[in-house]
Amino acid sequence: MRPPTIAIVQRGYADRYGRQRLYLRYAWNFQTNYIVLPWRLLPKDWDSVAQTVKSRATLGGETALTVNGDLAKTMNKAYAIIAEMTTTDIPPSFDEFRMRMGAGKKVARHFAESARELLQQELDANEIAYRTFNTYRAAVNKFEETMGKLSIQELSHEKVLDFKRKLVMSGKENLASQYIRYLKIIYGRVLKYFDLKDVRKPFDSVDIKVVKISDKKSLSLDEYAIFRKAFTQAKPGSKNFETLRRFLIMCRGLRYSDTQHIKKDDHYFEMKDGDALYRYLITAAQKTGSKEIVPISEGDAELLLQWRPDGFLFPKLNYQTYSNWLRKISLDLIGREITSHYGRHFTGDFILNNGDMGIEDVKKILGVKSDRIAEIYAQKDIKEVLKKFYKAVEGLEGKAE
Repeated sequence: MRPPTIAIVQRGYADRYGRQRLYLRYAWNFQTNYIVLPWRLLPKDWDSVAQTVKSRATLGGETALTVNGDLAKTMNKAYAIIAEMTTTDIPPSFDEFRMRMGAGKKVARHFAESARELLQQELDANEIAYRTFNTYRAAVNKFEETMGKLSIQELSHEKVLDFKRKLVMSGKENLASQYIRYLKIIYGRVLKYFDLKDVRKPFDSVDIKVVKISDKKSLSLDEYAIFRKAFTQAKPGSKNFETLRRFLIMCRGLRYSDTQHIKKDDHYFEMKDGDALYRYLITAAQKTGSKEIVPISEGDAELLLQWRPDGFLFPKLNYQTYSNWLRKISLDLIGREITSHYGRHFTGDFILNNGDMGIEDVKKILGVKSDRIAEIYAQKDIKEVLKKFYKAVEGLEGKAE
């Protein structure tokens, strides 16, 4: 009986980075079958003659030594199985070979899907409590919602870190650490159930400090007060005056691109509540299309809301030109250069550091997209946000006087 032949080959469609998957090819009795392997690489990095990955291959974080070691173990195991079947006169069919290689279990295509199936089995067998089931499932669902559908082999160290960064940047640092811990546990169970090796080690060394973007682009309350005071002292209509006026509007949550299209008839609103008059802008963010609420407090209204004859709040201006002006002014005023986006981060930090407002208020004012927030806000919701923001900003304006 002629023995089968085996080899590692690249085949199938390339992903968006040009990488193709490796397969174990099994040919016997005029039939060829394949077993998928957990590696993708560029065609130029694969040595089909030597059956190894080239030393300087691009592997998404793994070394060629690690991958070649795993491939060598796979081939040694395959040769041992073929030798055993041959010496015992067992027909070396692909089904028999696949079962002995441990590939007989059907692995769900996605990690989250596999994890949920395993958790359900453990719950049905009374191996875990319902509370544990819900806790782990919540972590798995959040990971899938944030990172998309990833196969078990695609779950990498970089993906786990990216997941943690996104949660931390949304103000959920404690939850991020909890979810990582739960995901690591369930990931180990999934590997054990499907008899897979942890060759990528995605959860190693992820307990690190993730720095928020707003920490990198922060503007202190004292610095904001310096900008505001300089604005009130600048000559109306001057370059410094208009540069600072636009930046202070961005300190209410707008991106620079949003300031280019604000028009009084389309975006400015007033609302009375008893004797109180609330002024605000509602605009669709040019970058995301989501709604943004821009509160304009009493002390800001007269200075900031200077409408042009054409109805727009600001003239059209090239971003690079404006950015150069702002960098120069900030260097003179606070001794360091900043960009327009510092204003948007200042808004989020200011709101979160105020006792009366929280993350949901940040989302409404900044227009951050979320499945939990409606695209269009009711008047009642706007009024509550404005009331809290007006109360918070009273002390802020006093710093600049």
